[in-house]
Amino acid sequence: MKARASVRGSLAAELLSARRFLLAALEEVPEERWAEQPSPAYSPIGWHLGHVASVQARWLLPGQEPRYRELFDPALTAKPGRKELPPAAELRAWLLEVFDRVCAGLEEGRVPAILGLPETFLVQHIAQHELQHAEHIQVIAALFEKRLHRMPAPLKLRPADRIEIPGGRVQVGCADAARAYDNERPRHEIELRPYWLDAAPVTAGEFARFARSKKGAGVAPLRLDDQDPDAPVTCVSWHDSHAYASWRGARLPTEHELEAANVPPGGVWEWTASWFAPYPGFRPYPYQGYSVPWFGTHRVLRGGSWATSPDLVRPSLRNWYDPALREIPSGFRCAGDL
Repeated sequence: MKARASVRGSLAAELLSARRFLLAALEEVPEERWAEQPSPAYSPIGWHLGHVASVQARWLLPGQEPRYRELFDPALTAKPGRKELPPAAELRAWLLEVFDRVCAGLEEGRVPAILGLPETFLVQHIAQHELQHAEHIQVIAALFEKRLHRMPAPLKLRPADRIEIPGGRVQVGCADAARAYDNERPRHEIELRPYWLDAAPVTAGEFARFARSKKGAGVAPLRLDDQDPDAPVTCVSWHDSHAYASWRGARLPTEHELEAANVPPGGVWEWTASWFAPYPGFRPYPYQGYSVPWFGTHRVLRGGSWATSPDLVRPSLRNWYDPALREIPSGFRCAGDL
């Protein structure tokens, strides 16, 4: 598709911004660790880099023969098989080569597109995809250095402060079809009952009091005793979060309660009561397997973490994980009915 020069320039700038975010994340980990896995839950950093290059080439350089066969296809190579990787210098060169060719194509007016979606969607989708993997790389770096459980500066607000929301009819989902993931669409209206919401995520100190109680016995967020008591509790599973909320006589908010409240991110991805499920009228894009395989088995998290690019943060963004996972920058806030 032939695009206007202003559109091509903005798309190239978005790709460049994502690549800078990725390269900054890479600075935290020496190349000799790129083939290591800090946990069975994560692929090696080198695999993430190859996957970024592979996906960018697949969608933005149509007709190019795939490299490395199925190695960087997550549907064809499971995590235990992702350790045999090309050398770091080869991965860096491939990332740069694909990026340069994509930008050259944009300069010449070639903007690959998908029928039925805005002309800029595919390039913006690939830029956001790179930002997501840059976040994974930062998390992996933190796991290598055994600091994932250490949050940045403590919060000014405390979870005892709360926001009251009148409820009513609200629009949920992303209005920007050029930027939205398939699971954020279509935008639609829902009814919310009046509810309250913690003004900030639950702190490690608050959670520790629960963990020391009889009902909290056996609840074990990652290195809770070493977390800053005034910072948001992190590395908690959905089950941990649900148990705390019940102990406090509250509940977890639904994903749409968080979206409607539009609270600023608190440094952690926030577990919600919601299962990851399609919206009414959902259709998968740019391919069937982006969201569909995870519907019904994963819980939704909202907001964004300390490792999330500001270019990704929006109220409608849905993250999802297995409810038992703790090795992520996850936290939560409580809610209740009014």
